[in-house]
Amino acid sequence: MTSTADVHDAASEERSPAASSPLAGVRARELAASIGELENLSRFDRDDIAERAELAAATAEHLGRTDLALRARLVQADLLRRRGNVAEAGRRVQEIQRWATEHDSRHLQARSHFVLTAAFQELGDLSLALEHAVRAVELLAEDAGREVRIDHLARLADCLGLSGDVAARERYDDVLQLAEELGDIGRQLLALNNRAYCETVAGAFEEALVWSTKLQHLAARHDVPLRVGQLDTVGRALMELGRLEDAETAMLPGLCPEALDASRDGDAGADFLLTVAEVRRRRGHLDEARTTLDDCVRRCEEHGLTSIRVRARREQAELHAAYGDFRAAYEEHKLYSDELMDLQSAERDARARALQAMYETTEARRQTRRYRELSLRDPLTGLYNRRYVDDHLPGLLDQATAGTTTVTVALLDLDHFKSINDTWSHEVGDRVLRTVAELLQEACSAAGTASFVARMGGEEFLLVLVGGDDDEAAQRLEEVRRSIRTHPWAELTGHLPVTASIGAAGTAGRTDTSPPEVLGRADAHLYLAKRAGRDRVVTDRA
Repeated sequence: MTSTADVHDAASEERSPAASSPLAGVRARELAASIGELENLSRFDRDDIAERAELAAATAEHLGRTDLALRARLVQADLLRRRGNVAEAGRRVQEIQRWATEHDSRHLQARSHFVLTAAFQELGDLSLALEHAVRAVELLAEDAGREVRIDHLARLADCLGLSGDVAARERYDDVLQLAEELGDIGRQLLALNNRAYCETVAGAFEEALVWSTKLQHLAARHDVPLRVGQLDTVGRALMELGRLEDAETAMLPGLCPEALDASRDGDAGADFLLTVAEVRRRRGHLDEARTTLDDCVRRCEEHGLTSIRVRARREQAELHAAYGDFRAAYEEHKLYSDELMDLQSAERDARARALQAMYETTEARRQTRRYRELSLRDPLTGLYNRRYVDDHLPGLLDQATAGTTTVTVALLDLDHFKSINDTWSHEVGDRVLRTVAELLQEACSAAGTASFVARMGGEEFLLVLVGGDDDEAAQRLEEVRRSIRTHPWAELTGHLPVTASIGAAGTAGRTDTSPPEVLGRADAHLYLAKRAGRDRVVTDRA
């Protein structure tokens, strides 16, 4: 089906001489229909989609039809996202969206918003995902294909559901009605599964069971085997309601190796197996639970599924406790806690890198400063990062050299910070770092708008104070040191104090004011502060 959006896009696109012949026009219409079919299939796994999309893009480029080529490239980008490369997929989609905006290609704009919705869902930014989902629906032409319309509305419903918005239910009703009118069983199953899953996320397990039961009945009526991901949704709803035997019975069809290996969720059935292991352990079938969990762990290690592997450690601890081996349970839970902290930190960094990669384009910087700002922020504390320091410190020091201002650069290191992580946990350590960051931010806000604070890595921070003389800077840094020492840490760190050593270097009356020279002096003074007993400030005048 060729919509008016396709015709409008075609009319706005400059064509090569080869594209202006009647035969080329026929080929372009056939190509548009073929790409439309690929867009309809994009929410479902088909082995031939990647090859067909590449062929379509190459053909469109030969015909001089950039609009059609980019529609095919957008299908490829969505496949790339589903295979785990969210950053690169997002970058490609941003480039396509820029072209679509410049050339008023509403269909391509709608589709690019559609793909970006999924990308931001995977990055955990539901607010931005929802913004893109709304735009994807708004920009879709009235006569767009029914499959595409269902997909756009369904993704909007998913965003609302994952955000805990009850408006998702009305959206899912609309999606299901459209899918039923179309007779599209695949899209009905997808909508029922996603609705049930969102209800479990919201803790509405009775409601989740209603929709997962409808999912089972629809699949049975049409003799369609449920995928392991869908069986997992059914099983979890039953498990959370305490119906453990029913949960295990419902999940049994997914336990054959063929079903697990054919999982379309990119995890080789590991997530499904983890739920089965939990059900069996809670039923008291410990040996079966252990066998299932072993298979889950094997698949995690074989496919590099770090997130599921960490959750499997928690289930392993529960299983040890069920066997009465509480020492093993304790040791496994310690591993789970440590790996969870590492995973969360890695995920934060990965999200920041992905967002940076997605928005490192001229168009993105022109559209909004938010994403550029995000790429310059430390994901744990929200402070500026080393990249911001590298970008902004040289300019401030140049102003100091020119005599238009003074700058004091201070390196701050938390004393014996490793003991906090070792004694309490990395989670407590992260909370300490965030609290220190707030204290430093307050100090910099009081010092003036040009001053800033950054996290350099680990427990090391950088303060840049602009204006004032050396004595004022030393006094301000002494206040920073005291604010950290006197903060009520006991409820976080118990008997362990939190203190900081600070080394500072200023520009007033000096010629060695290049970034390496100033940072080198500050680092040397920090070393002296530590050698002198820590919890002190050392400046140029000390």
